[in-house]
Amino acid sequence: MLAKISLTLSIVLSILVGFLLYKTSRNTSVVAEGDAPVEVAAAFAGDSAARPTVLAYVNGDSLNTKYEFIVEKSKDLEIKMKAADQRVREAFGSRQQKYDQNMQYAQTHPDMPEDEAMAIQAEIEQLQAEMDGIQEREVGTLKKKETELQVELLNRVNKYLKEYTRQRGIDYVINQQSEFNLILYGNNAYDVTSEVIAGLNAEYRAEKEKK
Repeated sequence: MLAKISLTLSIVLSILVGFLLYKTSRNTSVVAEGDAPVEVAAAFAGDSAARPTVLAYVNGDSLNTKYEFIVEKSKDLEIKMKAADQRVREAFGSRQQKYDQNMQYAQTHPDMPEDEAMAIQAEIEQLQAEMDGIQEREVGTLKKKETELQVELLNRVNKYLKEYTRQRGIDYVINQQSEFNLILYGNNAYDVTSEVIAGLNAEYRAEKEKK
């Protein structure tokens, strides 16, 4: 009854695409354009030419299946979805039965008096509204939980990549994923997936141990 809601990196990594992680430069300067000051990007500040951009990529499919935070939270969300579906079925119960009976009666008695038809129609609409409300509440709760997890996931990945790219001198990290592939070809020498997953898992395990 409830559509399956799964935790995925597609939305998260679409936000990360083009996310520039640059090192703060002591040569950052400001130039004037009319009366408005314009800050020069750190990579282009100073007298020397900008250094070549360093780009790396992460395989989003691997991150989805191997990052323990995603794996565990996806299972938790699946359990919550099944519990919500069960609550919906139980709440529907007699409503669904009465709804079906009214529908069947209306179909088999097309010549019923107008007042009776109107009463049955009103009851059918009321039952439908109640069932829709029950389902919408459960789905809304699940979507809120999923959104919270997506935000937490985005924050975790961003935080880790900010430090990781600073240490490696990387400017961009791009997503390579079957459902949301932004890279037509990638040199494996710039595939940092294993390192990123290992680092994220190490942080997540340490966080759980503290709890």
